[in-house]
Amino acid sequence: MKRLTSVLSVLIALLMVLNITAFAEGGNGGGESPLTLVSAKVGDTDLAGSRVAPGSVITLTFSNNVTDESVLENNIGKVKVKNADGAVACTVSAGEEKTVLLVTLGDLAKGDYTLNLGGKLAAKNGNTLGDSVEIDFSVKGDGTGTGGGNNPLALVSVKAGDADLKDAEVEADGKIVITFDRGMTANQDANFELIGIYDAQGKKVEGTTLTAFTKDESGNSFTELSYSGLAAGSYTLKLGADLKANNGNTLGEDVEISFTVAGSGEEEEPEEEPNFFVKAINAIKDFFMMIINFFKGLFA
Repeated sequence: MKRLTSVLSVLIALLMVLNITAFAEGGNGGGESPLTLVSAKVGDTDLAGSRVAPGSVITLTFSNNVTDESVLENNIGKVKVKNADGAVACTVSAGEEKTVLLVTLGDLAKGDYTLNLGGKLAAKNGNTLGDSVEIDFSVKGDGTGTGGGNNPLALVSVKAGDADLKDAEVEADGKIVITFDRGMTANQDANFELIGIYDAQGKKVEGTTLTAFTKDESGNSFTELSYSGLAAGSYTLKLGADLKANNGNTLGEDVEISFTVAGSGEEEEPEEEPNFFVKAINAIKDFFMMIINFFKGLFA
């Protein structure tokens, strides 16, 4: 019996060790390990500071599983390649290893570029990079800069003044600044048709104007939507899913942002009617004033 007990104890101890080891390793995305970028390479060369050819494939290796179907779509949207004019063409896909993302560059023109990984790029276990990662590199050769890419057009911000428009209270006259992450001028007129303010009944507000898309210091494109004379109440800014960037990629889904317009001020409180006692006093006072005025007129 003692021998059987000893064997069982050894087996239980072994199972516990194996379980702890599996938990610690995390299975390429399990456990509580923070997500980190292990390497970014083109072939055997580190991407940072290198000169690569148009169409090159950048291999991003992470510490955890970043290609599980639960996070892959999110992660594709968090990988961008930019130059001084904003986001450029690239295609992001899953590698053969669960910890690998592949970034295929488009037919990029010669020049300086930056690979940007958003801080919300996530592993299967839910952990994220936390801080964005930027890696500078350059492209050599005679690329045209017209390559394709699968990163959707991203909305960077929508602001009224210095505040986010969402759930904000604004004045009846003002401007809304709408910023996207890449060039928007090639399809400008069609894009303008997909941007509008709507009232609580769903009717589009007339008389709004949009400025030509302009690049900011970060390479993003923005337009200013001006409006005037809005009545107090609830409104929605609508951005259509077919808003299209210069590289042909679209927003992909409708965006609606609710806000309110402030009233013209506090309503004046109605004057309180005098009560019965006050009315009676005033009536007596008026009666005596009438008698006094009568005698004044009689002896005048």
